[in-house]
Amino acid sequence: MICGVVIIASLLLYQNFYSCSAKQFAIIDEIVDYEKTLDPNTCISLSEKITELNYECSYDFEIPDCG
Repeated sequence: MICGVVIIASLLLYQNFYSCSAKQFAIIDEIVDYEKTLDPNTCISLSEKITELNYECSYDFEIPDCG
């Protein structure tokens, strides 16, 4: 019984941390950080993550131009 509850709780936590909404908030935080530094390496990483998020979650975040 306890093992089943632990498994269900683990699955729910996993789903919440890797849901589209959670990924969206993480990306927004990274965008804010990037805008403070304008670091090209951060830009490349951020654009890859935004591309992945747009594909997986059918979002339409604008991808930064890393020039």
